[in-house]
This record gives sequence, C-alpha cells and structure tokens, in this order.
Amino acid sequence: MINWWIIWLIFAVIMLVIEIVTTGLATLWFAVGAIVAMIMDICGASVEAQIIVMALVSIVCFVLCMIWVKPKLESLRKKNVQKTNADRLIGREGVVIVPLNAINGKGQVKVDGQIWSAKGDQDYAEGTKITVLAIEGVKLVIGPAQ
Repeated sequence: MINWWIIWLIFAVIMLVIEIVTTGLATLWFAVGAIVAMIMDICGASVEAQIIVMALVSIVCFVLCMIWVKPKLESLRKKNVQKTNADRLIGREGVVIVPLNAINGKGQVKVDGQIWSAKGDQDYAEGTKITVLAIEGVKLVIGPAQ
C-alpha cells in the first residue's frame, strides 16, 4: 500500500524549492494544494478525492494570488524603486553643443548644466534645442524640442 501523504509531502517540498529558486509565485499554489491533499490522506480520504481537492485548492490559490497578492507585491516593488539622478533628465530640454550625426551617433548636448553624449534619429546642428527621450547606457536619446 502506498503512503500517499509521503508522496504529497515530497511534492510539496519540491514545489516550495522551485518557488524559492524562481521567486516568481510560480509553484506556491501547488505546494498548498499538496499539503491539503496530504492532510486528507492522513484523515483517510480516497486518492481520487485527494487529487481533486489538490487541483481545486491549487486553482483557487492561483486565482487569489493573481487577483490579490501579485498586484500588491508589484505595487510594493514599484514603490521601492529608487530613481537615479539620470532618470530625472527624461523629458527635460537641452541644447546641442557638438553637432549630432544620426548615422555614427556622435554628438553632445547640454542638459541642466551637464554635458552628455547623445544620439538621435536625425542630425542636429549646434545650438538646436532638444528634448531627452530616454537614456541608453551613458548616452541620452534625444528628439526635437517640444
């Protein structure tokens, strides 16, 4: 006779180890379902009932996680993001101080009193007003002033 509670325990431990390694809320609900099935086996429930309840508990945990837990975790993760000083430059206006050539990506701009290497999708002459669209590495991606 198979001791199903041991199988459910091993399955739950494997799912928890995978969850710890991936940290993406990928298998936690299967571990919860397996623990419930393990308890059912200890209480004498049939294997079929254990499998059905394990699947149902896993589905309910998954749905609750996607609706309630994961959005809360995402909002906490976004709240704790620290912007760098460079991020504040996005959307700011500046001026081209070394003509920018779109083909070779060489040129410099001055934004908030700082000189940056820049690249864009068109050529810009010296003195042209620009807007910072993004930052890629150590270069500002620029576009025409808005």
